Amino acid sequence: MDAEEILRRLRRIELRAKLVADTMLAGRYRSRFRGEGMEFEDVREYAYGDDVRRIHWQVTARMGRAYVKEFVEERELLLALMVDVSSSMDFGSSWRSLRELAAEVAGVLAHSASICGDRSSLLLVSDRVERFIPPGRGRGHVYRLVREILQTGRERSRTELTGGLEFLRRVLRRRALVFVISDFLTVDDGFFSVVRRLRGRGSRVVGVMLRDERNFELPEIGMVWLRDPETGEEMLVNTSRRSVREEFAELARRHAEATLQRFREAGAEVMVLDASEDVLKPMLRFFAGA
Repeated sequence: MDAEEILRRLRRIELRAKLVADTMLAGRYRSRFRGEGMEFEDVREYAYGDDVRRIHWQVTARMGRAYVKEFVEERELLLALMVDVSSSMDFGSSWRSLRELAAEVAGVLAHSASICGDRSSLLLVSDRVERFIPPGRGRGHVYRLVREILQTGRERSRTELTGGLEFLRRVLRRRALVFVISDFLTVDDGFFSVVRRLRGRGSRVVGVMLRDERNFELPEIGMVWLRDPETGEEMLVNTSRRSVREEFAELARRHAEATLQRFREAGAEVMVLDASEDVLKPMLRFFAGA
């Protein structure tokens, strides 16, 4: 992909992301995520109807009458985007690659956050940390995030998400809303251990699983060489055999379902997006809590 083509795709993705965020998603983002982070501000004497779970027991014991904690909404929510830019993300059998889908999703989220007054950061990972962009807001910042996703890490092949998420956990100075965007073809137990640690510090973690239909089914086109984009390993496969196609689909389905289950067990949420479909409807459903 030459520089002119990258620029063309960058403009299209950034404009689509801004349009989606401006027209529909920003309000859903605000209602779904804003207001969940609350900061302790003060205590006051208990009044009839107050939630007993907010009673400040130390102050109550000291004063001899009931006091409750008062909270205010955090003034800013930090959106932390972690995006897989390994070779498998350049795969695409439809009108866009998984990398382009990742760029659009990240752009929509960053635009929505910016509209609500929140800042967003970006961490790009392959088998190493490729680049970290500190938190910022505004259209120029979002444009930069989309550009970096499209351009960074193209020479890297393998995926190692655990180290990237651990890096993000260390640099986050406060709790955050963390979106991890990947095909999750390669993910280990260590990754979900870091997810639990982030959750334990009050951060909210969402896995965005990107899918291409060819990751789940083989076309019936006879003998073909299949190549793993990350390892380079090749295998000659007879796609004319129904049993081969069914086994491939079953293995892919089991891996995806197991990954989804592990996210849930770690206390995280998951959003599944298909490269052949528009992102608007599934993101609206997710933001609505469906």
